[in-house]
Amino acid sequence: MISLTQFFNQLWLQYTQICPQAVSIHQLFEKAGEPMVNDHLAFRTFADSEIAIDNLQEELFTLGYSPLDNYHFKNKKLNARCYIHQSSPTKIFISELLWLQLSDQTQEIIQPIITQISEHISTYKNVNLNAGRLWQLPDYADYQRLLKESEYAAWLSVWGLRANHFTLFINYLKQYPNLQLVVDLLVEQGYKLNNAGGIIKGTEQDKLIQASTLADKVEVIFADAGAQKISSCYYEFAQRFEQDNGQLFQGFVASSADKIFESTNQGFAND
Repeated sequence: MISLTQFFNQLWLQYTQICPQAVSIHQLFEKAGEPMVNDHLAFRTFADSEIAIDNLQEELFTLGYSPLDNYHFKNKKLNARCYIHQSSPTKIFISELLWLQLSDQTQEIIQPIITQISEHISTYKNVNLNAGRLWQLPDYADYQRLLKESEYAAWLSVWGLRANHFTLFINYLKQYPNLQLVVDLLVEQGYKLNNAGGIIKGTEQDKLIQASTLADKVEVIFADAGAQKISSCYYEFAQRFEQDNGQLFQGFVASSADKIFESTNQGFAND
């Protein structure tokens, strides 16, 4: 069994290959002598498949994680679950697309993906959260069709199982002890931020405030359209506040998370 450190390192290496801004953001804070503590990782997957949340969570249980809470995003047709670890500040957030609730046209694009996942599982048995895409890359035309109904579906169809984002835990910072200071620094350094619902999402009353960059765009070669730049991954920042019991809030705020999902929106992402 791999250690938590190995688990995170593998995911970070995979993530930064398509999210170069994450490396430069780390360097920015490391040069300032700040501790780089990760608040959470997020993953996307398909419900009603061999890689639904209930199946993927087995890897987390092996690593010592336990479920904390469930969430539902009606408009985006997503379910999600948060996991915590007694020995690590890093939470895990997994969301799954309820693709059977999408239009018939979209389901026709996704169904072959689900079939290929089943074939992969039957051959290789175990699937890890860094498995990547377990199906053939869709045509660019299908990617664009998915974008029209579900940006989440389009992103997942290309990138598969991987960390969608890492999150800097603001509470551990010394020179930038609140999220507004971090946001000001990022803007000063030229990073483009997700302003859906405001740059800072949530309030102190929610016990969690968040902000995120817009996703990088990277070149992907499609069989029917050649090289195209599409959204990849982004970096998030979270500040947590104490609850009445004196403990930091560990969960998520659904209304804020709904806006964070927009960070990979193809129309907003960084060129």
